[in-house]
Amino acid sequence: MKPTINEQLRHNIRFTYNEALEFIVAMGMVACGEQMVAMAQDYKIEIDSMADAFYEDANVRLSPHTLRELQFFFGHNFLHKTLDFGFYVSICSNPEPQNAEDWIASLEAVPAQWMLTEMVFGVYHDKLEELLQGRDWEALKGDLRLLAALVKATPPHEEVLQTQEPLLECLAHPEECKIRYMQLLRQFYKDVFIHWKKQFQEHSEQASAHYEAVFAAKPEQFIREIHKNEPDIFTSVPTAFHVSQASQVGNHFLNFTTEAGNVGWVIFGIHNERVFGPAADREQTELFLKAFSDKRRLDFVLLLKERPHYGQEIASALGITPAAVNYHSNFLFFLDLISVKREDHRLYYHLNAERLRELLALTAKIMLD
Repeated sequence: MKPTINEQLRHNIRFTYNEALEFIVAMGMVACGEQMVAMAQDYKIEIDSMADAFYEDANVRLSPHTLRELQFFFGHNFLHKTLDFGFYVSICSNPEPQNAEDWIASLEAVPAQWMLTEMVFGVYHDKLEELLQGRDWEALKGDLRLLAALVKATPPHEEVLQTQEPLLECLAHPEECKIRYMQLLRQFYKDVFIHWKKQFQEHSEQASAHYEAVFAAKPEQFIREIHKNEPDIFTSVPTAFHVSQASQVGNHFLNFTTEAGNVGWVIFGIHNERVFGPAADREQTELFLKAFSDKRRLDFVLLLKERPHYGQEIASALGITPAAVNYHSNFLFFLDLISVKREDHRLYYHLNAERLRELLALTAKIMLD
């Protein structure tokens, strides 16, 4: 007898703490602190006191030089991994969690050419065809001279345009680039993370136990309503959920093919339930109005009113990156205005028209009564 969807999800999904992953997310959080605050304001949540204290402490402990290097490698876009993409690949290609110190040491053996190639992919993954100009990506890996020429001739997407010059600098000096990022990782670990890692782990594991229990009770419902994803994507990919204190809110699914098979990791925000859980009528109305304060989200809904679209279609139609599609869709997910369904090997966004009518009626009731 074929196992049910809930049985498959329970078999393939586990909750575990990955210190190396939390370490790298924490570096991005410090580098993109202003972005994080703006996102929290948009999502109508408050960044918790521990995250605030960590951010302030990091900015005090790190030297001006280290802060500049942190901005260089991590400070471009918290949602769109760019020059830091290779670090995520290095960690998430391993199905087992790692501690931060061991992972940093293991990175010494990784060739600079490999890391630079992953940086290029991180910056251009949503414009890869335009970058390659008909060439095969696998054949280009490691050819830093040709990659540099292609990068110079192809501006990245507007939202990460500022990464082009730093990327060209890294491609021109790969070994020096490796020395720089290795020094940055060690410095951040020694000066900042080591003082906070126990608190990060305790908070994350406490939340993880709660989310694991919620998942175990109703796996499919958890994936749809709190992870905001299509359960089918986890029926064939063994995936570990890392509940992240540093991420605060988020549902980043990273899936890599390795020699051992597919490996999946989810960076799951510690406060996801606060955002995706039930909200009071007034809060829903406020978020509903906030959702459409940005014209792109209105265009998003009008696009789905015509028919379901997959992510790249939406990105092209609205002139934004796939990462921005994810960002804007979160507002609509919070309100259950959209859902995702797998069709023809793609995930399509669908508009919940009935829910839209309900929210319009609720808004009228709150504002007119």
